[in-house]
Amino acid sequence: MVRSNIAMMERNRTLSLVILAVVAWTGCGHEPLRGSDEGVVPAIDQKRVTRNGTWQESRFRFAKTASLQTTEEDAALTFAFDGTGVAVRLGGHNVPAYGPPNLGTITVSIDGGRERVIIPRAAPRELALARDLRPGRHSVRLEHHGDGNNAGCRVESFRVSTQPTGQVQLSVSGEENAHLVDCRAILRRGDEIVRSTLARNWLTGQCSLTVIPPGDDYSLEIRATGWLSSFTDTFAVRAVESTTLNPVYLRHAPSTVASRFRFPRLNQPEIRQAGETFRARFLGFDATINEVKLTRKLPRQSESVDATRSSNPALESQATTISRVVPFEEDKSKAYYYDREVVVNLPADMPPGVYDLSVRVTGGRRTGFCRSPRSVHVVKKYPIDPVFVTFGHLDTSAQYQAEYLERLVDVINVLAPDMVLCSNACNPAYVSGALAGLDVPYVINFGNHQFPGHEAWYGDPVGLIDCGPNVSVLNFGYPWHTEKSKADTLLASRGKTSVRVINAFEANAPLDLLNRHGVRLIHDAHGIGKKVDDFGATPTRRVGKSNSESFRVVRFRDGYVESCTYNDHETAPTPFSRESLPPLSVAFTHPNDGTHGVNTATVTNRLSDEYPNGRVRFVLPTGTYEIDGGRVESKVLSDDRRFIELTVRLDVPANGTAAVTVSRLSR
Repeated sequence: MVRSNIAMMERNRTLSLVILAVVAWTGCGHEPLRGSDEGVVPAIDQKRVTRNGTWQESRFRFAKTASLQTTEEDAALTFAFDGTGVAVRLGGHNVPAYGPPNLGTITVSIDGGRERVIIPRAAPRELALARDLRPGRHSVRLEHHGDGNNAGCRVESFRVSTQPTGQVQLSVSGEENAHLVDCRAILRRGDEIVRSTLARNWLTGQCSLTVIPPGDDYSLEIRATGWLSSFTDTFAVRAVESTTLNPVYLRHAPSTVASRFRFPRLNQPEIRQAGETFRARFLGFDATINEVKLTRKLPRQSESVDATRSSNPALESQATTISRVVPFEEDKSKAYYYDREVVVNLPADMPPGVYDLSVRVTGGRRTGFCRSPRSVHVVKKYPIDPVFVTFGHLDTSAQYQAEYLERLVDVINVLAPDMVLCSNACNPAYVSGALAGLDVPYVINFGNHQFPGHEAWYGDPVGLIDCGPNVSVLNFGYPWHTEKSKADTLLASRGKTSVRVINAFEANAPLDLLNRHGVRLIHDAHGIGKKVDDFGATPTRRVGKSNSESFRVVRFRDGYVESCTYNDHETAPTPFSRESLPPLSVAFTHPNDGTHGVNTATVTNRLSDEYPNGRVRFVLPTGTYEIDGGRVESKVLSDDRRFIELTVRLDVPANGTAAVTVSRLSR
């Protein structure tokens, strides 16, 4: 029942247009699509749901919705309702890196009748409890029981129906399955979104959607940030029946995974100007190296809707590329067994941007492509006094948290810093998927909330990234009581660099190390003490994470941190709550998809700080353009010569808007 993604291209082009009309969250943020919540009663509603025994509200690590949790034997919930059917939605299990799942059992009875048993660790999160009751008043009772030495359950909500309904169920698994926690299930009937909800029991992969009106022409999208979305064929839902779909297997999004590459790669990018060189090492074995290529895509969807970053490859295939086949020379003295190394020469006209690096090899024991996404960043000029955006400890463990990070990425793209510093990250699969949308390089480390195995995405927790000759960033992903010799050696190798920065897990680096290397900034997302402070003789400015719903903009002047707080506060970060509108957003008068020769981008700033030199990217039909309200940074022609990417800088006032209009000149 799962159809080829490529075969869905035309259908999903239509769906993208439908999404334009139904998504309420505009600007450049991506609010998850919402279906109807009619008939849903939260378990924490004490007026509608009666508690017996000890229940506690539980909202683990920025979960979407609060649940009621218990480990007490015989603790019960009673819910009275008027209708003909009722379903329960269980709270999610603790994610693998954080703690035990819900290991007890639940007995369910309707109107005091025969009991059924639910085993949360084996069940999907939504279950239909009754679908053909007589109209009128009913009562459902859920009672928790231990299972041997195991206990615990979470209940999130009840959903009531007054008409006969059906249910859809399936299993979802994917590449790097240990990191696939949950997903977003988007149910459509024709072009209408019926439900959009978080789904999946990560222990079993089971998913279900309950209380679905009967009918034909349903389809389901399974979306997980960092994986390619899956789309089903159309199917029917019948009253008082369960529709079982074929199992779904999600492939990793190519933007998150390096294939047969040593360096450069995520967390080890090369940042270069046009005309310069860099080294690349990959698994070429004894094959012939045919081609080295740099590629980035111009997605041809509106930047004001949730569909912007759809991971559907059918939509991605509509993207137009900006690419260059680049000259290279193999350094044969560096070859060893399966490893090959080349020196890559960037053309003098290489357009700025974030590029995927690929090497095509043929013959020998390997034929195909070695690929390293987001590993080369071409800049027009290197910063002297850099601008950073910093954040950390966002608890990006699963889908809902990743959707928040995606919205933060959109904000950062407007701010257009030189680099992003992220500390104490969690699940690398979802994090890499969300950060794939950044228009600037980033460096990241994983601390006490890490999912094991993050090195497969981001490599060694200790490394150094140069942003030109003036700025070097040491990434240190361990506590400072551990071995520091590599960090010391890396910093010592940049003794002539004027701005040395540390992106750390914790801030308590030894003062002698900070002083010896003249470190100007240390960013962290874990630890005690004043979050903005000066250390040592240099001095080193500490810029720390204050909470998990904010970020900071760090600006240098004359080689030292000039500002790093919000609204001139002593320590406050820039606020961005999980449920709020993005504090900066972009809205276009027309879809920013290359079909309009005139377009206006309006940047809305809901914050009390002004942001000079922000950035907006236009995708336009090929032509000559005049710009009103901004400064042109770059003009780049697409490979097929049909489109132009026009990058414009503008100053965004505090608590206000700034607009840029681009107009194609008549021929």
